[in-house]
Amino acid sequence: MPYKKKVILLGSIAGFLALLYILTLVLDPARTNARNERFTWLPSNFRDEADRIEIIRDNERIELAFINGIWVVPMGQLTVPARQGRIDDLFRLLSTRGAFPRRGSNSKNHETLGLDGSRRLVIRGGGGIPLLDLMIGYDDPSGRSVFLRKTGENEFRSGDRLISSYVNGEINSWFNLMLFDDKSVAQAQRVLVYYRDFYGLGEEISELPYEDYIITRSGEDWQMGATLEKSRTENWIRAVLEASAEDILPVSKEETDGFSAPVALIRIELGDGSAVEMQILEPEEAGNAIATVNGKPFVYVLSQWTVIRLLRNRDFFFAQFNN
Repeated sequence: MPYKKKVILLGSIAGFLALLYILTLVLDPARTNARNERFTWLPSNFRDEADRIEIIRDNERIELAFINGIWVVPMGQLTVPARQGRIDDLFRLLSTRGAFPRRGSNSKNHETLGLDGSRRLVIRGGGGIPLLDLMIGYDDPSGRSVFLRKTGENEFRSGDRLISSYVNGEINSWFNLMLFDDKSVAQAQRVLVYYRDFYGLGEEISELPYEDYIITRSGEDWQMGATLEKSRTENWIRAVLEASAEDILPVSKEETDGFSAPVALIRIELGDGSAVEMQILEPEEAGNAIATVNGKPFVYVLSQWTVIRLLRNRDFFFAQFNN
């Protein structure tokens, strides 16, 4: 065989073997699995650098900011504390290794999979530097995962469908909707409840207006002239201290003058001399009510179920009326 033909043949064989070796490296399941096991969208050390989260969907943008040690949601002139646990869960999800298998890298699939940038989750660090700019696509056929792609890259992966809830949820899903913070029944010493022509709500309507009352701790018991049913009383106090709203209105307390007058005031005095207090305004026809809390500039929206649970008639606390 002529020398030139031998060179061409040997070169072809070498090229084929090289291509085969490369394909083995790329397609080898063990290597692919190893890369997937190491992959994460957000290295855990980036979590401490993050100071802003942007959620972009169609023409809407929601922002969260890390200010004075806590995450908040700016709302016009107000700054609403965010649910810190929800943000921790988001960072934990994005930092999980081995949870985002590679699904492809063909740019022709991006639009089909919803990875065109119409929904994005951007996490920024100091100076606005993007630590992660992630496109959120459609659910995969299993319905358990969602397609994901980093902005500027063709490769796309899939991950827990829960990620979509952070982008698709309403803005109030980020709010800390607890009316009071870190208060317990053990701290309560006295409870004052004042009503203004309130006759109840829903199936709790009475013929006579609710009367004012004061509940006082007496050793291990609670008194209102007579000893009250302890577990019922403490469960109610706990319900007040742990009450959660449905939403926060983008108005300040000073702007509630145009609302209806308060129908009830609940004040709980604590052992350290401080007190927590809420005013509940007259419920709407749908049963929702507006509430304000001392020390907080927000206007809360309470569900009918919450209002009924909080606004109890004095007879509720006496065991003989509830046998």
